[in-house]
Amino acid sequence: MKKRTLWKKATGILACTAMVAVMAAGCGSESTDAADGGASSESSGDSKVYKIGVSTQGWKNEFIKNAVNALEAIDEEMDNVELVMVDSDDSVEQQLSDVDTLIAQGVDGLLFDCLSTEGSSSAVTACKTAGIPVVEFIAYTENEDYETFVGTDVKSSGVMAMDVAAEAIGEKGNVFEIQGIIGHSGQINRGAGIAEALEKYPDIELVESQSGEFSKDTAMSITEAWLTKYPEGEIDAIVAHNDQMALGALNACIAANRTEIKIVGIDGDLEALQAVEDGTMAGTIVDYCEEECRLAVEEMVSILEGNEPKGEILVDYVPVTDAEGAQEFIDMRSE
Repeated sequence: MKKRTLWKKATGILACTAMVAVMAAGCGSESTDAADGGASSESSGDSKVYKIGVSTQGWKNEFIKNAVNALEAIDEEMDNVELVMVDSDDSVEQQLSDVDTLIAQGVDGLLFDCLSTEGSSSAVTACKTAGIPVVEFIAYTENEDYETFVGTDVKSSGVMAMDVAAEAIGEKGNVFEIQGIIGHSGQINRGAGIAEALEKYPDIELVESQSGEFSKDTAMSITEAWLTKYPEGEIDAIVAHNDQMALGALNACIAANRTEIKIVGIDGDLEALQAVEDGTMAGTIVDYCEEECRLAVEEMVSILEGNEPKGEILVDYVPVTDAEGAQEFIDMRSE
C-alpha cells in the first residue's frame, strides 16, 4: 500500500505540472483540449481506487494466515483497490470495534470474515446503516443483509472429513470429534456435516465431542485427556474441525505412542499437508482460501462499480489423503 500511495502522490505532481504547462501555452491550447473532451486524470485512463476494509478471524490461525497472505498479494496486484486489513484476535468485541473504526475511516466497502455467526451480526447492520456494502467470505453471519457470501459449502467439509476417517478405519470403530469455537459457522456446519456422514456408517460410533476452540494447544490437551481415559483399541479416529486442532491431536498421539489413531483435519494448512505426505495424518480437507479471497475482492469491486451482487459464490473443497495430492498444495502454500 505504501507503493500505491507514492504512486498517487507522483500522479498528483505530474498532473499539476501538466496543468501549469497548459496554462502557459495560452488559449489556443485550451481550445484544443476542449475539442478533445478535456484532459482530466479520469479521462486519461486513471481508475478509481476503492478503499476496502477487511476484518477477519484471528491471524494466529494458520488458515487465516493463508487468507491474509493471499489478500496482501491481491492488494499489491490490483491497482484499483486499497485493502485496510485488521486482526480481530479472535475477539468478537474487538471485531465489532474494528468494523466501527473502518466505517469511521470512510471505507467504500467491507470484506467480512466473521468470528461468530450470531455475535458478529451487528457489524453488518452497522455497515448497512452507513451505506457500506458487505461481502462476507470464509464464514458468514446470522444476519443475511450482506450483499454476497464468497466461500464454501462448509457443511460439505464435515461430510468429506468423516468420509475420509471412515475409509481410514474400514467403516467401523470409535470416532472422536474436536469442534471449533461454539457458535462459529464453521463449528456449526462442519459438525452438521460430520453428523450427516455418520448416518451412512452404522458400525461407527461417535463417542465424544469437545470444543478445541480452533486451537492446537487446546486440542492437544483434550486429546491427552481422551488417551488417558480410553486405552489402546478404544479410539480409532479423531476428526477435527480444523487442521490446527488435528495437529494438536496428532502431537498428543505421538507423545503417547498411540499412532494407530487415524486423524483427519480441515483447511489444508501447510503442516497438516506435510503430515499427510509423511503418512502421520490420514487426511485434510483443503479449503482453497486463496481463490475465495480473490473472488471476494473482485465481487466487492464489481458491486462498487454498480453491478448487481451475485448473492453467493462457492468454491469447492478438495480432500487430500495421499502424498501426491498433498505436495500440490504444499508447493502452492510454500511460495
